[in-house]
Amino acid sequence: MHQDHHRHQETSTKTTWARLVVVSVLVIFSYGISREAAYQWLSVQHHNEVQNKLLDYIGEVRRALRRFYHLPYLLTNHPDTLAIVKGEQHDPAAFQAKLTQLDKAANTEGWTLLSTSGDVLASSLIDERFSRPDRLAIVEQVLHQGEGVSLVNKTKGYGPLYYLSAPVFEGLNIAAIVVVQIDLSFLTEQPITSQDIILLQNRQQRFFLSSSSEYNADWLNAAQLNATQTPEHDKTQTVNRETRYLYDSTAISQWRLNATSFLGHTVELDDLKWSVSYLTPYKPIKGAASLFAWGVAAALLVVILLLIIGQQRRQKHRHQQRIQSLLQESQRRLKQMIDKTQVGLLLIDQQGALFDLNPMAKRLFGLPENNHHRIFAWELFDTGNPHATTLTLLKNLDKHNELAELNAIETMARRSDGSVFPALFSLTRFPWHDEQYYLATLIDISKRKKAEQSLQQMNQALTERVEERTQALQQAQAQLIETSKMAALGRMSSAITHELNQPLTGLRTLLTTNTLLAERGETEKVKANNQLVQKLIDRMTNMTSQLKTFAYSKPQHLHPVSLADALNETLRVYQAQLADIDVRVRMPHDTPLIEGEGQRLLQILGNLVSNACDAMANTAAPTLVFVVTPTERTVELTVSDNGCGASTDVLETMFEPFVTSKKIGDGLGLGLAITANNVRDINGQISVAPNAQNGLTFTLTFQSVIPGH
Repeated sequence: MHQDHHRHQETSTKTTWARLVVVSVLVIFSYGISREAAYQWLSVQHHNEVQNKLLDYIGEVRRALRRFYHLPYLLTNHPDTLAIVKGEQHDPAAFQAKLTQLDKAANTEGWTLLSTSGDVLASSLIDERFSRPDRLAIVEQVLHQGEGVSLVNKTKGYGPLYYLSAPVFEGLNIAAIVVVQIDLSFLTEQPITSQDIILLQNRQQRFFLSSSSEYNADWLNAAQLNATQTPEHDKTQTVNRETRYLYDSTAISQWRLNATSFLGHTVELDDLKWSVSYLTPYKPIKGAASLFAWGVAAALLVVILLLIIGQQRRQKHRHQQRIQSLLQESQRRLKQMIDKTQVGLLLIDQQGALFDLNPMAKRLFGLPENNHHRIFAWELFDTGNPHATTLTLLKNLDKHNELAELNAIETMARRSDGSVFPALFSLTRFPWHDEQYYLATLIDISKRKKAEQSLQQMNQALTERVEERTQALQQAQAQLIETSKMAALGRMSSAITHELNQPLTGLRTLLTTNTLLAERGETEKVKANNQLVQKLIDRMTNMTSQLKTFAYSKPQHLHPVSLADALNETLRVYQAQLADIDVRVRMPHDTPLIEGEGQRLLQILGNLVSNACDAMANTAAPTLVFVVTPTERTVELTVSDNGCGASTDVLETMFEPFVTSKKIGDGLGLGLAITANNVRDINGQISVAPNAQNGLTFTLTFQSVIPGH
């Protein structure tokens, strides 16, 4: 027993140490994760704040500088200025006093009139800071651009100066330059946070202005110069910039001035070629992130400790609480199910009296909440049919207790006010507390009955409407078929009449002429007329043969046919008509056989060739192209010409019989209709569409013969 106790203590100690290790790891891990997350989030927020502050500052700078832009132009057309430029007589002292007065009124640092060689013609203030190189730089830019320019200069130990210049024209040439000198120190007087720093750089990326007294422009230029020197150079002043990416891919610029880190954002002013940087210290961000991380770690530690304490307490009373909780939960759920169910529940004793009802049953029967009267179950149902199964069973429960089982029987229930309603009634045995009871369920089906009646009425009405519409559609279809037949007969009779009237008229004329010639004895002319009669008869025979072909029935059996042989034979037959046409055939050597009938395939190809020849009768360079493309189960043939083409309306009716664009006497319009019928008879498909050569392309698809089938 002592060994077991010792073993239990050892196991408990190991468990405790394991928990301590896990807790320590979780706390350290949560500290690192929360610190990094807080750092990232705060960096994003500060980055957005810095952007907004920088944009606000740039707006203030532009508004501050805008009031100086027009100053040089005050003297460009002044009479005294033009007199000095032209070398005319003037009063130098008066002009000098005017420049001084303008300097004081505009709050500037000096006004200067320069020659095109950089010499000073007049000035309100000349000192060593406006050096000749600066003057020459301004003159060079003005002469090069032909307009006013600006230049910023920073001399070590002095504040930055901003020069605005404007040319003075003599005719079309620049004769002199007006320069206004402005001290830019006022730009750092904009309201910013005491710890933030505003930096301005010129187009050469040299700092000329800083809002920090510690990291002023001279210090930054020296530090920037140190960063480009050899390792042996003094590195006590350093400026480093690097770009970092946050979790949301936001790029932030990190500045390091000596050992101090800043979050910076830089914007380049395109018009001034200045770079404006806004720096805010990183230390508050890191401090806030660390503080937040320590808070999260401490909260996690407290939560873990509370969980451990709670777990230890729960272990002492777990078994008893679990049983009690399960009993209470079971009772609560059972009561909720009984109270909330939408089905009426009745508990009936062996004598058929109601022992208990759920709230839904009381609502269905209209019974009061507190009912102290003894009610028998059969009293709640319609007694109008005394032989009903439900009523009979409930009245004799004591006699039929072994057979008291009903499932979803439709019956009529009675409310306390005497009204009845249809319901589904079920009954089953329900042993409870060692006694025999019966559990009855009741579902009100009034809405379902109403819905069934409505649905039955709707179905009947819908059936009647469908029958009416069906009769109307059948009548319309019959009328449409009759109309189509009459239209087809009309087109056919019209075409046949036009085609046969001309030969018949010729026959009548020739026979009359032969009678006269026979009376005169001119037998040679009679023979010649008989030959003409024979030609007209042959022509009429050809016309009627098309009608016979159009009436051919579908073949009973299809057999393999060579498309290549059929196409070669067709081209030989129509060799004379194709003599002046450029015929091109592209067909693979291994083209499979197709399902069809030889004579019908020849007629299909012949009709397409004949139709193409007629379409290209007036084409300068007629071309007929046959392209055969085999696929896995089909063989596709395209027949393309560059003839006269057809309109969209004609394409829609091109395969209908007795539809033709030819003149009367040139055909019945059955060629393409016969072709379409023949293609369908051999289980193929045909379509037509315009092509890029302004002609038509007929596409035919045949079923290929698969070897072994």
